[in-house]
Amino acid sequence: MAPRILVAGVLALDNLKTPKRSEERIVGGAGVYSSVSSSIFAETALVAAIGNDFPKNILEKIKSHGIDIGSVSELDYPTFHWSGEYKGDMSQAITHATDFRINEHYNWEIEKLHRESNVLLLCNNDPSIQLRVLEQVKAKVIAMDTMNLWIDIAEDKLDLVVSQVNILFINDAEAQQYAKCNDLDKAAIKLLAKGPEFVIIKRGEHGASMYSNRITKHLPAYRVDNFVDPTGAGDSFAGAAMGYLSDKEVDEESLATAMSYGAAVASVTVEGFGTERIMTITKTEIEERFRQLVGGPGRI
Repeated sequence: MAPRILVAGVLALDNLKTPKRSEERIVGGAGVYSSVSSSIFAETALVAAIGNDFPKNILEKIKSHGIDIGSVSELDYPTFHWSGEYKGDMSQAITHATDFRINEHYNWEIEKLHRESNVLLLCNNDPSIQLRVLEQVKAKVIAMDTMNLWIDIAEDKLDLVVSQVNILFINDAEAQQYAKCNDLDKAAIKLLAKGPEFVIIKRGEHGASMYSNRITKHLPAYRVDNFVDPTGAGDSFAGAAMGYLSDKEVDEESLATAMSYGAAVASVTVEGFGTERIMTITKTEIEERFRQLVGGPGRI
């Protein structure tokens, strides 16, 4: 049986520095955060590449979450590498260096069974790669994420991807950049015109906003007192939301619920450095945070 959701996302080894901590070559990448978050709610498969330097014990940890890694390829090249840091309020990552050579040798080939997944989540990636994945998968629901780099250097191809998805996840600064509009509500209208049925604008500690041609809805974040590292929060949010939606009809009501689950998972992610907390996450703690989110008038 095909997994309910296929996550297409990078696995990485990062050099990461925050005001609280600094480490080199720790496991990261949207593929890890999104697939682990999705697996809380649904049978999940992952398509990605790892290099000859990727820790085998981490791959086993990913599998221990029930994630099917049949479409993860191991290549004799270095794993994707990102080096960066967060300063001040940690609202924006500062990138110092990247090494994406592995993609020159990887074609994102997907196992036949995984191509039949009900939901496809295209994590932030080069739009050319996202198009390659779209060529292989005919999912009922397709969601995607992106970033400022692709808006800057590959907007035409990005437009082509966006036109084929149901849900676009994007943060507030990127939404303003992509729509060329500082007003988020107006930016969302412009992004909806590119083709998706829903636009989800992530606003960090201020929550997230859902836009469609019928409704605008603002949802809170879960208040975190022990904020350690924002890395992967947006990926965790999207992965959890799409995992929850993987066996449901997608409408404004179900998407709002999915976003609250995403906020709950993201709040756990930021309590650890790198993937520390997401790797130990439990459904019980997510359900508790979800209940607090939906049971109150705002952030709990």
